[in-house]
Amino acid sequence: MPGNPFRPSFGTSPRVLAGRAGLLDEFDVALGEGPGSPMRSILISGPRGMGKTVVLNELEDRARTRGWHVVRLPEGPGMVEETEQSLLPGLLARVDPAAEQRRVTGGGIHAVGSISTEIDHTYPHTQSLTAMLARLATLAAERGTGVLLTLDEVQSVEVAEVSRLASAYQHLLRDDHEIAFVGAGLPVGIATLLKQRGTTFLRRAERLQLGPLDEAEVADAAVRTVRAAGRVISPEAVRLLVRIAHGYPYLLQLVGYHAWRAAGTDEVITERDVERTREVVVDRMSRLVHTPALLDVPPGQLDYLHAMAQDDGPSATGLVAERLGVSRQHANVVRTRLIARELIAPAGHGLVDVALPYLREHLRRVGE
Repeated sequence: MPGNPFRPSFGTSPRVLAGRAGLLDEFDVALGEGPGSPMRSILISGPRGMGKTVVLNELEDRARTRGWHVVRLPEGPGMVEETEQSLLPGLLARVDPAAEQRRVTGGGIHAVGSISTEIDHTYPHTQSLTAMLARLATLAAERGTGVLLTLDEVQSVEVAEVSRLASAYQHLLRDDHEIAFVGAGLPVGIATLLKQRGTTFLRRAERLQLGPLDEAEVADAAVRTVRAAGRVISPEAVRLLVRIAHGYPYLLQLVGYHAWRAAGTDEVITERDVERTREVVVDRMSRLVHTPALLDVPPGQLDYLHAMAQDDGPSATGLVAERLGVSRQHANVVRTRLIARELIAPAGHGLVDVALPYLREHLRRVGE
């Protein structure tokens, strides 16, 4: 049988991308519209597993297809320093004809002849971020293209670094350079970052919140992925896969991957094969999504989540307050903060529910 076509690794582009065609096409149009197009500055947010990095990869590919230079900015502390001292000098040394200039320093007359030269590097490490980006954009414009800056995990970048990037980017925009920016990150971290001074350019970017795929998109992606790899997935198996995936692109890949393995050498992936993925799905979500998502959650909010986890479905806010032994007013404050973190969501009058697939199972597991 052919190799497994599903790719359940964070940030790895799937063979069949589901539900994001509209965004990709809008960005493609923006690259052709010229400076001033609003979709040339985008900030993508969404919880872990929603496919932010995959979308970022696809947008980069769209830019490369048009011949644009793609500058993938380093994540975390030291972003600007690494970009100034390594990333941009290296890129400019490859693409700029004026990057090296040789000058004669001496010579000699021998049977063969000789000449001594030195190399003057046009881009020493002291060049500024703005100057190097401007030069790169100028070179790109000469070929009718531009420069795309991308930054994943925006929330992990220090405010001072964002401010320096903003200054450089805004200078290029004012000079009508062909430049674009796409950042991606977690909703809570981005919201916190945008409250800080020096992040104006991010506030002005188009804010795109990635939501779950709809059932038809999940089903279509699963069927096409399996079919392209030479197998068949039964209609019953597709319906169950859709229910287990909850619209999360990562879960679509994870369930598909393990269902493919469970089918062994069989040509058809069955409902039983998909059912056998539940345990690994809950475990992987627990370790790779829920544990990181809850790391910075204060104890009082964790207590609220554990009180909710006692219910098999939506929780009554009054009952949660009783379980915690606090006033409804105090419980409402905690509830509001958890909604802002996108860990829970309103589920009707006086009701809330967990917002992430299998978060309830994770809370029960760690609370045992």
